[in-house]
Amino acid sequence: MDFTKTLLIITIFSLSCLLAHTNAVRTPQARVWTICKPTTNPLLCYKTILPQVLSAKRFNMYKAVEIEVLAAQKQVQKTAGVIDALLAKPGNPKSLNGSLSTCKDQYSNMLDSISETIKVVAQRNAVEARFKFSAVLSYHASCNDDFGANVTSPFADDAKLVYDLGGNCLDIMKAIEDRESRRRFAGGKVNPTTPTLPTPSGGPCRGVVGICVFH
Repeated sequence: MDFTKTLLIITIFSLSCLLAHTNAVRTPQARVWTICKPTTNPLLCYKTILPQVLSAKRFNMYKAVEIEVLAAQKQVQKTAGVIDALLAKPGNPKSLNGSLSTCKDQYSNMLDSISETIKVVAQRNAVEARFKFSAVLSYHASCNDDFGANVTSPFADDAKLVYDLGGNCLDIMKAIEDRESRRRFAGGKVNPTTPTLPTPSGGPCRGVVGICVFH
């Protein structure tokens, strides 16, 4: 009798541990970190996506990339405003104004590409989205190149954020594309509206059940 009771207690304890582990790895924090960990700037990705996920009714990888694209759009708009303010300063060297004018055009092109990308993401087409969004980093490089190797851009910090957010977007798009390709290759049916999330692997808030505040 004692052995049976002991076995029952051990079984209940083991099941409780398993359920606790399952609930932990399914937290929004863990799911977001699984997506962000392989990206260009994982912590930036985590910080931009997680707050939106905590209030979202549904979440999948397309939602993640939508959030990151919108964050990139906002940063490009901010940086474009900084460029306009720099151009308006009197007494700028001619060479600086020339580079700023080039960057103003490139950032305008970025916003056009992002607008096109948003439409394609809404259609759940990762391949086309990645193709369109890749132009954003090309325009970014053209702006940076215009300053030359020995000249520091006066908006370098803002430009770095644009690059990191853009890289994160492309990384998530590629992850979706690869996952869908693998499923097609395996003969599975891909539902483009609900891509399967990778198995969560933890993150900055590993093991936390409920809302985790990450700084």
